[in-house]
Amino acid sequence: MSFSNKKFTNEDKIKMFERMGATGAIVALIFVFLLETGYAGQYVDLVNMGLTAMIVVLAVSLAGSVFFKTRRDK
Repeated sequence: MSFSNKKFTNEDKIKMFERMGATGAIVALIFVFLLETGYAGQYVDLVNMGLTAMIVVLAVSLAGSVFFKTRRDK
């Protein structure tokens, strides 16, 4: 069951993708910090995998935001 009965507008979708990208960027910065300072320790492979996932999140959020921004003008 959805939390809202209203249909999402393109503006709502753009805002969602932009927030997802901002969150992914912050998490990616944390992962880079962990890798560069050595705090990752024995979990370097896990942090690398998380950093790769955040790069994918950034790419998806950029693509989604651009897609809905082009649809907004129509």
